[in-house]
Amino acid sequence: MSPKNDITLQEATEHYLKSLEESGKSPRTLYTYGQDCKQIIAYFRADKKLTNILPAHVAKFYKSDELLKIPKNGKDRALKTINKTKMVFRGLLTWAKEQGYIEGLPLPKSK
Repeated sequence: MSPKNDITLQEATEHYLKSLEESGKSPRTLYTYGQDCKQIIAYFRADKKLTNILPAHVAKFYKSDELLKIPKNGKDRALKTINKTKMVFRGLLTWAKEQGYIEGLPLPKSK
């Protein structure tokens, strides 16, 4: 396995956010995307290899309290917030595929 396929989720998110900064994203966008990435990392673990994230894992994340609930009070997150986190995750995975870190997108099939 080449080092390019050995990237961790933590490393990938750092590179992804850096690429967004280089493409001119606003500081506010970078901050909110960074918060979404922290949430994703908290669920999957920082040391998780991108190549080890499977569609079933992503499907479980999409149904998890980590995504659906606010940690401080356990209340439901707004659907808009949930969808933004999913969009950021999808963007990260798409970027990783374009960079050659993963071969396919580990996204669950839509219903």
